[in-house]
Amino acid sequence: MTVIGTAGHVDHGKSTLVAAITGRDPDRWEEEKRRGLTIDLGFGWTTLPSGREVSFVDVPGHERFIKNMLAGVEAIDVALLVVAADEGWMPQSEEHLAVLDLLGASRGVVAVTKSDLVDDETLGLATLEVIERLEGTSLEGSPVVTVSGRTRRGLDELLAALDRAIPDPEEGDDPRLWVDRRFTVTGAGTVVTGTLLGGPLRVGDTLRVHPGGVDVRVRGLESHEREHERVEAHRRVAVNLADAPEDLGRGAMLGLPGRWDTTSRFTAEIRLARYVDELTGRGAFQLHVGTTAATARLRLLEEGAVITLDRPLPLRYGDRFIVRETGRRAVVAGGRVLDPAPPRRGPALRSAAALPTDLSPADAASRLLEIRRRDALARLVAHTGAAPVAAELFGAVAVSPDEQARLEESAVATVAEFHRHNPLRPGMPTATLASRLGTGVEMAAAIARRSASLETDGATVWVAGHVAELDAAQAEQWEKTRRLLAEAGLQPPRLSELPIDAEVAHHLVRSGELVMVSSEFVYLPEAIRQVEEAIAAMPDAFTVADFRDALGISRKYAVPLLEWADERRLTRRQGDVRTPMRGDRSAGS
Repeated sequence: MTVIGTAGHVDHGKSTLVAAITGRDPDRWEEEKRRGLTIDLGFGWTTLPSGREVSFVDVPGHERFIKNMLAGVEAIDVALLVVAADEGWMPQSEEHLAVLDLLGASRGVVAVTKSDLVDDETLGLATLEVIERLEGTSLEGSPVVTVSGRTRRGLDELLAALDRAIPDPEEGDDPRLWVDRRFTVTGAGTVVTGTLLGGPLRVGDTLRVHPGGVDVRVRGLESHEREHERVEAHRRVAVNLADAPEDLGRGAMLGLPGRWDTTSRFTAEIRLARYVDELTGRGAFQLHVGTTAATARLRLLEEGAVITLDRPLPLRYGDRFIVRETGRRAVVAGGRVLDPAPPRRGPALRSAAALPTDLSPADAASRLLEIRRRDALARLVAHTGAAPVAAELFGAVAVSPDEQARLEESAVATVAEFHRHNPLRPGMPTATLASRLGTGVEMAAAIARRSASLETDGATVWVAGHVAELDAAQAEQWEKTRRLLAEAGLQPPRLSELPIDAEVAHHLVRSGELVMVSSEFVYLPEAIRQVEEAIAAMPDAFTVADFRDALGISRKYAVPLLEWADERRLTRRQGDVRTPMRGDRSAGS
């Protein structure tokens, strides 16, 4: 299916021509019929000589209604530029051609209308003028056909030319519908219309409204007054929606949930209309995309521009837009979206404003990832329509190859530095590494697992081959401490009173050469075995005093030893009485 859109100066016969071709009057409003002036978008359809069915979008030509014209022209596949032979090239002819050129419309036909009102010489001059005006634009070389909507002269030639201009169909999987009308049908509810882009729509599909983020369901589809279960892209469609919000109307966009994201700041390629000599960021501008418009501020760079909107819009890499300067009341530029979420400043911002405009969606996602270094995969897809070609995936986060290498190098250096300052610790806590790298814990652990220089158990990361060992001075501390503890038996000095650093003590606890009973006391393993044997020999119900007397120690030691035994399920406490867990020793070990 193909959508053909009209363009041209007011009263040059666009609506008359569409009516002659389709048999349907595109002027829908009473005021339009009374004034003989197209105010809003009009629609029709017909079958071309080849048998291909096409939709027509008729746009207003009066300068006062340029916003309505812009709401209908972007989604067209073939342009039908209309110039009246009796008036020739006029201001809106030029502005409408500029719009088509800025939108990259390369397929089109020019109809020189009202041929029945002029002589052959005037008709020939009007045709030559049109050919000259097309030079240097995207429509240069397009066929020019002289017609009369009133007498139907030249209509067969025009239809044949339109048939030849139709492009080959493009495959897509992301349906996108900019809403141009909303109305209520008795018994059906809310219906919206628009030109379907991207991919097909099906009855039962769930769509998300942008802006707003509300989900709606497709209850029915109609195109060219026929109901459909599925409608392909590049076709005018009416969509019956369930759960439609009250403010859904022209300017809203419908798309699949999770496939689109809104932005109010983006980088763009900017191209001036051919009648504009200079553009600065000091004017008051409106940006037109799809069927909507937003107030815009332009910051022009050496390459491209940064555009800031007064409200968020669902934009992707490659989306085309038109810029109107409200002071001049004219279209002044057009462009294409490059990075929908660019950096704030610096070289990365300049890179985001200098992206090529001819990248595939997957290549665009890869280039955006290079600039951002890492980003949520879903966000990249929403900004381009595809996943990046080159990326390392860490769960839902995509990382560029360069960033992956940088993160791994930084992780190795960070963990090695941790070892230098903490040589007796087995490794660096993964959460600490994540904080240093600016990542999540899961991502930091994944980076460690992928590195040949690091090892991890999930909670801790260490340099491969790292072994925590005491140096000579620390070994001497340990030997003195071991002798003191051996002599003290079950009543050792407090940890703070031992001739050993806390770091060394914790290393010995991790290695099993010491057992930490509490923050105050550590014991040798042989002393702990003596405690375990004493517990096993206690009666089924005993108190702290009983345990104290059995081991010949003071309450200062008996209480922390029994609390330690409780934690390891060597004993079970009920009030002031404890019971040895004789059959559950393995469970507490």
